Amino acid sequence: MNRMSNKVFMGLVLVVALAVAGIAQNSSERKLEFYLDGKVGTEVVKKGAYKVVIPESEQGAIEIKVGKKVVTAQFVKRTNQNESDKDKMTYVENADGTRSVASITPRGRKYTLVLQENGGNVVSSK
Repeated sequence: MNRMSNKVFMGLVLVVALAVAGIAQNSSERKLEFYLDGKVGTEVVKKGAYKVVIPESEQGAIEIKVGKKVVTAQFVKRTNQNESDKDKMTYVENADGTRSVASITPRGRKYTLVLQENGGNVVSSK
């Protein structure tokens, strides 16, 4: 009986490990440099480097790890002709004087993530 329980347990562990590996292959985590403070959704992401999880899909939700919090935003992926030579962000100025991140182009990638629109004016792109 004990031997049977161990086999079932090991089988469940294997299934969970394979599921986690499958999820990890459908997204990539990378470090991105934010050059200005800007809102992502309702949270402000301060200038600095952050770990970001980007799904390998044409649209979805990006996750930015800010301290112990995870800030998420919906995106649509736009294809670029060339790889970006550095991390690039486009910001919009909001009516209340704050900035929001409008798009993110990760270094070494041929795409731009266009984040949920905030209805402001473009103020900086790096």
